[in-house]
Amino acid sequence: MSDSKSLSSVLRPSRRTFMAGTGAVALGAFAPPGLFGTRNAYAEGLASGMTGGPTNFSGSELYQYNSGMSEGRALDGIKALKAAGKAPEKLTLLFVASCVPQLISPPPGGGESVKETWERETGIKLDIVSTEAGEIWKKVLQDVTTGDGTYDLYTHSWNNIGDLVSSKGALNLDEYVAKYQPDWGDPERGTPTPQIRELLYKYNGSNYVASLDGDFVCWQYRKDLMTDATHMAAFKSKFGYDIPAQPTTWDEIDNISEYFHGQGMGHANLLGPFWGLSNFYARFASMKAPNNHWLDDDANPTLTTPEGIKAAEAHIKSAQWTSKDNLTWGWAEQYGAMANLKACMAMTYSNMAAINDKMTDGKPASPLTGKLSAWAPVGSKVDGKLVRRSVIYFNVTASIAAKSQNPEAAYLFLQYISSTRTYSRLCGNPVGGCDPFQLANLQDPNVRKNVNEYMMDPIRETIARAVPSINFAGQAALDNALDENLQAALTGKMTAEEAMAATEKSWTKIISKRKDETVASIRAQAAAWPTLVE
Repeated sequence: MSDSKSLSSVLRPSRRTFMAGTGAVALGAFAPPGLFGTRNAYAEGLASGMTGGPTNFSGSELYQYNSGMSEGRALDGIKALKAAGKAPEKLTLLFVASCVPQLISPPPGGGESVKETWERETGIKLDIVSTEAGEIWKKVLQDVTTGDGTYDLYTHSWNNIGDLVSSKGALNLDEYVAKYQPDWGDPERGTPTPQIRELLYKYNGSNYVASLDGDFVCWQYRKDLMTDATHMAAFKSKFGYDIPAQPTTWDEIDNISEYFHGQGMGHANLLGPFWGLSNFYARFASMKAPNNHWLDDDANPTLTTPEGIKAAEAHIKSAQWTSKDNLTWGWAEQYGAMANLKACMAMTYSNMAAINDKMTDGKPASPLTGKLSAWAPVGSKVDGKLVRRSVIYFNVTASIAAKSQNPEAAYLFLQYISSTRTYSRLCGNPVGGCDPFQLANLQDPNVRKNVNEYMMDPIRETIARAVPSINFAGQAALDNALDENLQAALTGKMTAEEAMAATEKSWTKIISKRKDETVASIRAQAAAWPTLVE
């Protein structure tokens, strides 16, 4: 564990800080070579037919646009506001610290940052208030409660949107979306499925937010272990089948975890407070076809159903095949365990590969370099059908402050940075926490080099099977109740069945305070759940 902690102290700044409250630092040290070209390899002006975008680095034409494109429509909107005397001199943005570097930093080879392009083309300055992810929600709530209108735009966890809308802190964006037509759901460049368009950008059927992240938890594994002849033979002798090239069920994952734990390298799936909920939700969701919902359409908890108890029992049992320190881990310790070859696999965020598996200055970034690959999601067999599910968890998201004095200009900036060309530019710059999820990102050469080619198809398959974790009003109380009881069960203080019963009792009480609102949210979000079964 000492090695894992040592590496995690180095890796910590490179991953978004989330709820851990760790320091946010630019990630230049982790930028792989060969991205974007060198400083002296500038493009010459705008490509034919383009009217805006960066021009001063090799490959910048990938991120240029015209008035027929989402970014161009946003800039035309700013021009109209200026002509009408309604454009502000600056916008004030409350931004998750780990995503700031991608906004303000040039690409690795040099050139213009996204912030510089925006300010050059619009004349509107960006006042960016960089805040740790663990503190940012407090600042959002303070601004909403006081009505100060300090910020034009907030970033926060996707899970917070229900509470933000319920408190009337987020502006309804339907009017602006209809007027300026962002490309978020474009079938060739936007979200991989219509369900993800609903999930990431809407609440209760209306547009309130835009995604600046791709926090769909993905499976990453040690290919050197899974293809080792000795391990393959021993595994087959123990379980009666080959180590699968692509596991399909949680049962197979548990068998692989059990075997490699016996070799001193169990799984690194997170089980501890906050982070472990993503693991539990993904397993739980796969227990029925097409989905096992934690709440029914009338907001009644389903945790004590046979499927719910079975999922909890399996989640708790899996603790025996990981490090004894796992319940104290966050993502940094998880990344460190994998990097130091102390684990065989992990269900985690896609940029673990970008951080751990690359060459830096001609040397491996970690002992894991060259040994990592990725799987599509796993699930459960239900009545002859295979239900494979993942989950979206945390996910940096932006909304326009309801008290903003510049709501239309703030929206146009949000459309600009979240549109598929500019967002690809952001998450292809390896200095921050914005992860790819749009089709354009997954096709972008800079993103592919940064995240690793072998991650691209698994990310796409993961997104297509991702269910929403809780994001409606009361989310924090609901998640905390589940978290506390799961931790009690993981430490032997109660059984899985007792944990689910206690959680269900708490959830019923929490939901009763806003039952009608919760029912409406659940039913509005129904279209965002995947239906894919095999």
